[in-house]
Amino acid sequence: METFDFWQELKKSWNLIVNHPQIILVTLIPSLLIAISNYLTWQGHLAWISIFFQEAGSLILLILGIFLSFIALALITAVVWDYRYQGTVDLRRAWKIVQKRLPDVAMVSLIMGFLGGFFTVWFLFLGLLLAFLLLFTIPLTVVEGDNPFSAIRNSFHLVTENPGECFTFFILLLFFLLVGYLLFWLLGFLGIAGLVLNTITGGIILAYVFLLLSSFYFYLTRF
Repeated sequence: METFDFWQELKKSWNLIVNHPQIILVTLIPSLLIAISNYLTWQGHLAWISIFFQEAGSLILLILGIFLSFIALALITAVVWDYRYQGTVDLRRAWKIVQKRLPDVAMVSLIMGFLGGFFTVWFLFLGLLLAFLLLFTIPLTVVEGDNPFSAIRNSFHLVTENPGECFTFFILLLFFLLVGYLLFWLLGFLGIAGLVLNTITGGIILAYVFLLLSSFYFYLTRF
């Protein structure tokens, strides 16, 4: 079995975004919601809104942004799957693929969001471990048509059967997400301009990470 060429896949995923920038449209909405949540968090108390509603609104937007990020991952998985066979990026065709499995994708997104959020807040190590084991849950739901619980079980199996490469890949994903978080924090001090920049850069980073994850999944499954 060939080893996954991380450097080559990094370049291929970036070139795919450069040649097909419409892919970023998939991740702009979740990125915008997360950016607004970040804006409300770092701007302090706004005169026209109470502290309670500002904090509650920030939390709701963050949760919704994370949920829609999982939906975006499903769409990008379908984009990569379709691209492997058709050689073109067609968002409408990708949506048709996801639409057939949307209830399962939504359900598994809710399960992952709840479990990941709960354990990350209270038990950081367990939260990271769970995120590691659930790496391929969304791709399995989209490509294999697994129901939520089968997708979770099969993701566990896929990770435990390829622990070395999956761990390396997970560290790579954490690096990109950390870079994204630092950018969100730094740009958050620029006010509205930072909000716009965070939406764009966040959309690019999410699209790039999701392309990498989808490519890695197809490599492991030899689909």
